[in-house]
Amino acid sequence: MRRSNWASRSAVAATALIFLLAAPQALSQGTRTQIEEVFEQTEAIRRLQASPEIKVNFLSREQLEERMLEDFEKENPEEEMRDAEEIMEMLGLIDPDIDIKELYVALLTEQIAGFYDPEDDGLYLISEEQRSMSAMDRYTLSHEFVHYLQDANFDLMRPPFHDPDGAEVSTDDDASFAATCLVEGDAMIASEFWLAEYVDVSEMLEMQMESGDYSSQVLDSAPDYIRDALLFPYEAGTEFVRHIHKKGGFSAVDAAFSSPPTTTEQIYHPEKYLAGEGAVEIRLENLVPTLGEGFDLDYENVLGEFDVYELLKSYMREGAAARAAEGWGGNRYQYYSNQAGEKLLLQEYAWDSGKDAQEFVTAYLKYVEERFGGEAREGSPSGAWRTWKARDYFIGIKVQQDRTWLVQSSAEMPFRKALVSLGETGDPIEVGSLEEDVGGTSAKTDLTWLVVTLVVGLLVIGLALVAAMLVMYRKPPGPPPAPGGKRGGRHYYPPQPPPPMNLPPPPGTPIMPPTQVPPPPGDAPPISGG
Repeated sequence: MRRSNWASRSAVAATALIFLLAAPQALSQGTRTQIEEVFEQTEAIRRLQASPEIKVNFLSREQLEERMLEDFEKENPEEEMRDAEEIMEMLGLIDPDIDIKELYVALLTEQIAGFYDPEDDGLYLISEEQRSMSAMDRYTLSHEFVHYLQDANFDLMRPPFHDPDGAEVSTDDDASFAATCLVEGDAMIASEFWLAEYVDVSEMLEMQMESGDYSSQVLDSAPDYIRDALLFPYEAGTEFVRHIHKKGGFSAVDAAFSSPPTTTEQIYHPEKYLAGEGAVEIRLENLVPTLGEGFDLDYENVLGEFDVYELLKSYMREGAAARAAEGWGGNRYQYYSNQAGEKLLLQEYAWDSGKDAQEFVTAYLKYVEERFGGEAREGSPSGAWRTWKARDYFIGIKVQQDRTWLVQSSAEMPFRKALVSLGETGDPIEVGSLEEDVGGTSAKTDLTWLVVTLVVGLLVIGLALVAAMLVMYRKPPGPPPAPGGKRGGRHYYPPQPPPPMNLPPPPGTPIMPPTQVPPPPGDAPPISGG
């Protein structure tokens, strides 16, 4: 079995980790002074300390893009990218004509502002040659310094933040994604404090003008799942860390790094993290002997609450999708294929209750109806299994107490074998058990469009609000002196995009998918030096 390298999240994340090299431009003495000031300010805001001997360099965009593309090719083999495409396509998360590799390269090169290189402990900013850093440069630098402080104090080169090469046991995709949310959410919260303390109204206006230079055309046109996966660590991660911070300040956030969140369920519902509610462990039998000669188990990983919500939300009201997803208790899935081009995807879910399991089944029936329409022809029952022939796929679902199983295959023979192997006993499906109305397609009543706008720096409304705040209210007093800190391991940070808030995020920070995830549903983090 090949190790899952979820292109949608971890492949890009891995690439972002090695955004490096390229001849840095010489820094003027004036710029060096500003860098030292921002570092000291960030230490005080975040209340952590680390060696000030970090190297900060400016690169041209062309230099960065050239090296980045080389690293992307190296870290993401064609075969793995192709498998990722196939799984996302099976689940309906992308259209068949989407080239995932081409899309991610475009996303990575569309906007980049800065990154931290774990190989040489250097921080790199994309900037024109200048003798003074702009407010946006300093904002980006502060965000990257938070990652440097995190690594120095908490060691982000350890699981679940990063699995070492050759590790016998790998962190599952949902856990990696959740850990990335902690890392990025912390940096975003600290950036908010830094912005309020050290940027004045005139600089806000300057940042507003500068933000107009950043393009989001590729991000805007990306499939919902990919775009949402890129933004999730900065949106939901920020709200997760805000919840923790309100409970006990940065001391509580520091404690979270010792015991990071392990599921996206915990990110959505911080109270479950604080209560210690983790995922139910699920073990799936290897079906290669059952499916027959020629089949290989290509991927085995976890789909979290984030993935379930994303799977459903395009085919029903978002409230119904959220309700169906929030009963998530655990998951395991496997992806099989053979050289004849036959594919099979098996999923098992644990839910918080039997009622939650039935609600998911109701939502999934709506998903099949809306995705395939009249092309979904229901087949004869096979024990407790409800089955369909839908376009190019055979699909089956069954429920038993608080568990559900899903099988989707491009060929009938392996599909039937899988149903028999998984057993035909189960409970009757209670259609309509989902309390929220599942009728209709997703109503885009949220502000996703505004979030995306903020991500690329078009922060007119946010900047105006912050400027008004600075005029009407006095700045909060500076935080107490930072406690001593100690250097940790090597530095790993996924690229980061600005968060969905009223504060301007570092411009063009590469939005990269959250950690390692199996083909889309399972693992990935966005694009900056995050």
